[in-house]
Amino acid sequence: MKNVVFSTIVMVLVMVSCNQKKEDTGATNSEKTESVSQLYSCSMHPEITGKMGDKCSKCGMELTEPVN
Repeated sequence: MKNVVFSTIVMVLVMVSCNQKKEDTGATNSEKTESVSQLYSCSMHPEITGKMGDKCSKCGMELTEPVN
């Protein structure tokens, strides 16, 4: 019984530590800020701009074209 409890605790600790490493390997803060500040436009209405994933107010399409 002690072995089962010990094995369960070890498995939980390993799973938690592996999960935390996945979150830490993401983009740095500067990369996240850069992608948020980037403007995108509608492919049919280039005058409509916004963040990536927003919808065009004229046609409802997703904004996908980067604005230079």
